[in-house]
Amino acid sequence: MKSIIEKIQLNNDIQATFTLKHNAMNIFLEPQNDLWSFDLEGHLIGMYVNGKNYRRTLDNKFYMKNRTIKAGETFRQVDEISIEKVTPIIYKVFSLIKNNLGRLPTAFQNPFKRILQMDLPALENKAKIFSKIYLPISILPPDQYLSLVIQLAEGCNYNQCIFCNFYRDRPFKIKSQTELNSHLVQLKKFFGHGISLRKSVFLADANALAVPQIKLIQSLETMQKVFPQFKSFYSFIDIFTGLKKSVNDFRKLKKLGLERVYLGIESGNSDLTLFLNKSRTNVDIIELTSNLKLAGINVGLIFLIGVGGKYFAKRHQVDSVELLKKLPLTKNDIVYISELNETNQEYSNSMKQDNYSLPTKLEIRKWSNSFKSAVKENVSKNVKVSIYDINQFFY
Repeated sequence: MKSIIEKIQLNNDIQATFTLKHNAMNIFLEPQNDLWSFDLEGHLIGMYVNGKNYRRTLDNKFYMKNRTIKAGETFRQVDEISIEKVTPIIYKVFSLIKNNLGRLPTAFQNPFKRILQMDLPALENKAKIFSKIYLPISILPPDQYLSLVIQLAEGCNYNQCIFCNFYRDRPFKIKSQTELNSHLVQLKKFFGHGISLRKSVFLADANALAVPQIKLIQSLETMQKVFPQFKSFYSFIDIFTGLKKSVNDFRKLKKLGLERVYLGIESGNSDLTLFLNKSRTNVDIIELTSNLKLAGINVGLIFLIGVGGKYFAKRHQVDSVELLKKLPLTKNDIVYISELNETNQEYSNSMKQDNYSLPTKLEIRKWSNSFKSAVKENVSKNVKVSIYDINQFFY
C-alpha cells in the first residue's frame, strides 16, 4: 500500500497532516511541528510535542529523550516519565482525530478508529497482556529495534559476565514446542495489524541458538508457518554455543532464514576478557566467525568501550583492532561500539578490588572516538561501524 496523505486546515493558523502508510500512521501539526506516530493496530509509538521527544514501550512505559553537551560531545539521555505527564499530550491527539475523522477519506476511517479504541485504559490493558506473553526484553542490537521478538529461549545460558545485568532476573530455559506454539499464537493476537511495523524476527533472549539443532530447525519452521511474512531471522550467539555447531549446521539455519548473529566480543585483549569473566580466546572468535561466514551468515560484533577503565584502554583498542583485522568480514557485517553504561555492583566491586578507577563519560567518549577511528582505518570500508547506545532501546 502506498502512503496516503491528507491535509486538513484546522483554522487560519494550524494545519494537520494525516498520513496512512503500509506500516504506520502519523499526525503532524504545523507550524508547531508536533508529531504523533501509531502502528496500524492503533498502539501509540512515539510523540514529538513542544520540542520534546517521547517514546512509548509495549508495556506502556513512557520515556523522554534528551541531549546534553559536555566539552563539545553530545550525550543522549533517556528518562522515564509518568503517564500523568503525557496524558494531556495523548488526549490532545485523540481530540484531534475525533473532531476531524469525518473529514478524512474512507481509507483512513478504520485505521484511525483503532487509534481511538487504544485510549490509555486500553493501552494499560495491553501492557498487562504483554507482561503475560513476554519476560522483560532486556536489549536488542540497534538494527533490530523494529523486529518481532520471539522468546524461543529465556535468559542467558552463561550469565556470568561481571558487567552484564540483563538476565540476572531469570534462569535459562528453552521453551518446549507446546510453549512456543502458545507464545506464537499470543504474539499474533497481541500485535494484530501492528505486526506490519515489524521488519524481521529476533530470536530471544541472550542466546536462542543454544537450542539443540534439531529443535531449533523445527522451531524456525513453526515460526515461518505462523508468520510467513518474515523471511529473515536474527539472534545473539556466544562462543560456546557457536563452536558446537558445524558449518553445515549453520548452512541449514541460513537456508531457513538466519541472516545475522550478534556476538558480544567486548574486547580482543585476553587479560580484559578474563577480568570480565568472559572465558574464550581470540582463536575461538576467529573460528566461529569464519564458520558463520562460510555458511553465508552475517555477523554483528560488539565491543564494549570504557570497560576496565584507563588501565586497559590502550591494550583494549590495539588488541581489538588486531582481532578485527583477522576476521573475514564483508559488506553486510557490522562492528558495534558500545560505550559502558550503568552496570551491576559485581563489576564495580571488581574494579575497586583491583584498584582500577571507574572512568568518566568524557573519558569513555574519548576512547570510543579513538576506537571508531582505528576500526575504520583498519577494517574494510564495506563493513559498517556503528554506535550501540543501549539507552536508546525501546520495545
